[in-house]
Amino acid sequence: MSNLEGKVAVVTGGTGGIGKGVALQLAAAGATVVISGRSVAKADAVLAELRQSGATADFIAGDVRSKDDMTALAEETASRYGGIDIVVANAGGNDDEARSPQVRGPFVEIDLARVAAVVAENTSAKLLPVQAALPFMRPRGGGSVIFLTSEGGRVPTPGQTAVSTFAGGLIRASKVIARELARDRIRVNCVCVTVVRDSPSWEAVFGEASKVSEHHRKQYEKIVAGCPLGVAAPTDIGRVVAFLASDESAYLTGATLSPTGGLTIH
Repeated sequence: MSNLEGKVAVVTGGTGGIGKGVALQLAAAGATVVISGRSVAKADAVLAELRQSGATADFIAGDVRSKDDMTALAEETASRYGGIDIVVANAGGNDDEARSPQVRGPFVEIDLARVAAVVAENTSAKLLPVQAALPFMRPRGGGSVIFLTSEGGRVPTPGQTAVSTFAGGLIRASKVIARELARDRIRVNCVCVTVVRDSPSWEAVFGEASKVSEHHRKQYEKIVAGCPLGVAAPTDIGRVVAFLASDESAYLTGATLSPTGGLTIH
């Protein structure tokens, strides 16, 4: 088990899905965990679970697309807990828009203006919380940033022009940021995921209210059927993040890990 005693972690999109799995694993390793999101009701359920395990946990509302919200998230976390050691940039932008056939579909059919907007929104949603947290990480003498994004940024997948553009760009940006922050002993790594059960993406495809295209659904069904080690749960991804957040990975920065259960090999 990674040891994160005394560390303060911020997890965007921590009120459900992969973010919740990450928060649970960071808390299990001893970190104080601040989750952020837009739903107080969802946050209350996650906080109850975290606190029941004995963890120190908190919720600060915020929209990752808002610079002001992310600045407030960082400032309030530091005010309450003395600083920030770990940032997990998990939440994206408008997921419903990113799944629409006009954005996720064959290149000849997509609306490039809408694709460009999704790429910009999803990219800034990952970068804003990290930029806001840096003034409160540097005085701690080091830290860990983990970007959660799509495996579509590493593996070309038909219909995923938007995903490959923002996820691939984020992977490259994470390496630049890792170089820049190495002098501050702040490590920066990426975790790329594919299908994860019990997540908003899973529900969007397999839930009763699913509205995704048939092509999108068939892609997911193919992944589920072809994943050698089975489909990951949010806590499986959380364990990888907890490792990257801990001193066990102290010599690892600028890396990209793909916990896809053997579906993709790099």
